[in-house]
Amino acid sequence: MDEWYKIDNTGKIFHAVSDATNSAVFRVAMILKEKIDKDTLQEALDIVAVRFPTLKVRVRKGLFWDFMEHNDELLSVKREAAHPCAPIDAKENNAYLIRVLYFDRRISVEIFHSVTDGGGAVEFLKTLVYQYLMLRGMEDPVGNDILVPEDPPRPEEMEDSFERFATSRNIKRTGPRLKPSYQIKGVPIDPPGINVIHGVMDAGRVNAFAKAQGTSLTGFLLSVLIQAIHDEKKAGDRREERIAIAVPVSLRRHFPSTTLRNFFYVANIDVSMDGYMQFDSLIKEVSTQLADKTDKENLQAGINRFVSLQSNLLTRAMPVLLKYPIMRFGFNQFGERLKTMTLSNLGNIKLPDAMKPHVDRMEVVLYPTRKSPINCGIGTLNDRLTITFSRSIIEQEIIRTFFMLLKEKTGQDITVYSNDWGDEI
Repeated sequence: MDEWYKIDNTGKIFHAVSDATNSAVFRVAMILKEKIDKDTLQEALDIVAVRFPTLKVRVRKGLFWDFMEHNDELLSVKREAAHPCAPIDAKENNAYLIRVLYFDRRISVEIFHSVTDGGGAVEFLKTLVYQYLMLRGMEDPVGNDILVPEDPPRPEEMEDSFERFATSRNIKRTGPRLKPSYQIKGVPIDPPGINVIHGVMDAGRVNAFAKAQGTSLTGFLLSVLIQAIHDEKKAGDRREERIAIAVPVSLRRHFPSTTLRNFFYVANIDVSMDGYMQFDSLIKEVSTQLADKTDKENLQAGINRFVSLQSNLLTRAMPVLLKYPIMRFGFNQFGERLKTMTLSNLGNIKLPDAMKPHVDRMEVVLYPTRKSPINCGIGTLNDRLTITFSRSIIEQEIIRTFFMLLKEKTGQDITVYSNDWGDEI
């Protein structure tokens, strides 16, 4: 086949900035209630992969932009052996930018971010687990919560929704220039790798608690995280600095898109912590910023900025050999330096009723970067809330303080577990 796709507007950035300290590979996973059978998972993957043509691709080099083309090679499932979110070696992966892993009861999908975002990855994972369970004898579920393999892919699933929903391509930057934020520093794990620490809670109870505080689940967890960072920062450095948490927001919730490619916006929630802010005030500040920065007008402006920057005639005419170094510089100076860490909540994942008894919970693992060596991914499934911290440094005090504060404030039990890479909590 000779199908090919432009890399979407956001994907181009990840394609340009990834390196050894920034894999741009994230993970979504489901924990089933039975041990995974490799052969059945491979059979399921063979069936499902053709349903997602924008994931069944390889990268080709272009003069002005790289692009994706259809990949006919075998996409093989592998037993998980390395740490999560390791860079994807195209030569070892038949040129794919996606890998499917299994370990014990876990099915993991790791994807290079230039191909899709968390929303697209979850849809692929849901379909893969659906097909796996069908092959294992599950009764065919009824409902609209799954992209079933038998249905052909729709054109709107493959569109670049940034292009579709942009209303202007000539945007001037407005507002004050943001200052660099507080950066977490530490000793890199040796040998290099990623330690993950998961905390599992009753989602309904935590949601109810957040609502009682006058905020959303994301707003509450953001506030606890900022407090934890502040408490640990105060112990060693009393200078007043901005703590800024980057929060990816799915644009599909605000614009009528069903794309399976990247379609998200990042809102920076930043608070100047001087040692005196009360937690109630922190929640109000965080909630106000979340509401303001994720209203439709601001999201529309974000779409327009993405598209206008890459529609610029100078940008379009510049060879990729010059574009990528410039994009890397911009990412480090105006992206990474403006945040302390990232918190991504993929929300409450819906499954057909027939699947629920077979699935325990899910995990979302973000890749750390050099300037954000700790990041946080959140997902809810079957009323189980899983909060996952990934870190590339030995220091874990912020994570420990976060879970301590979360338990203290909610009064809810937290089941904490970790992988074997680096020191455990």
